[in-house]
Amino acid sequence: MNVTNLGEGQYFGIASEAIENDLFKLSMTHYENDETLDYHDHDNDYISILTKGEYREDGKDTRNEVLPGHVLFRPKYYSHRNEFTDQESTCFNIEFKKGWNKLVDVKLKLPTKFIQYDVGRFPSLYKVLINFKLNNTFDQIEEHIYDWLFSIDQQKTISLKRSWIEKVEHILNNELKEFHSLNSLADRVCIHPIYLSRAFKQNTGYTIGEYQMNVKLSKSLKALLATDDSISTISFAGGFFDDAHFIRSFKSRYGVSPFKFRKKVHS
Repeated sequence: MNVTNLGEGQYFGIASEAIENDLFKLSMTHYENDETLDYHDHDNDYISILTKGEYREDGKDTRNEVLPGHVLFRPKYYSHRNEFTDQESTCFNIEFKKGWNKLVDVKLKLPTKFIQYDVGRFPSLYKVLINFKLNNTFDQIEEHIYDWLFSIDQQKTISLKRSWIEKVEHILNNELKEFHSLNSLADRVCIHPIYLSRAFKQNTGYTIGEYQMNVKLSKSLKALLATDDSISTISFAGGFFDDAHFIRSFKSRYGVSPFKFRKKVHS
């Protein structure tokens, strides 16, 4: 059996959006209806989430029907072929670059076999997808990847002192004029960013990115109710990149734009 090997960042189909850092590469690939991919494998481990369409995947000893929302983990050099149905399909890929685990300096292990997960099994992976589509920063995205890694890894997360978590909360609650990265916060409390990310969620119920956005939007809500400040002024005070980012984030949480919210409440 001939198997085509695909190197880092290579996929069959048509590639569109892609971003990457030293650890991961995220990308979208699109496939035509009735397209068939012969047996192939990849140099790197990766996750694939089907966002549109359907296909059948044949591995060495498996046959799987893949529907929208299914999450597939494929280890490096896993040989498989795909047959797409009579509709166009799109996949979102999270690729783990060679040596990624050495760069994070934490012992985290990926699965060693192909796994197909049920739809909705790992909310953190769908958050990676949404943040990618919203063109958010890699720092916001990376935290959700770490969350997934910890959720499948068997080792126990170290226990952090509550004072360190409280210091991070204090920074996020009071320094609103910027978006704090996971790495910058980790430097300030002298703890590894991956451990901080996991411990923060265990203590607060939120990722650092989610907590930070909640604080910013809550303060913005108060400003809309209590002041006559313009949308731009409130957006700037909250550290948003621009008005469009603020409006989109506010509407995502409250269901309406900040302008419409103020108008309706004050009418």
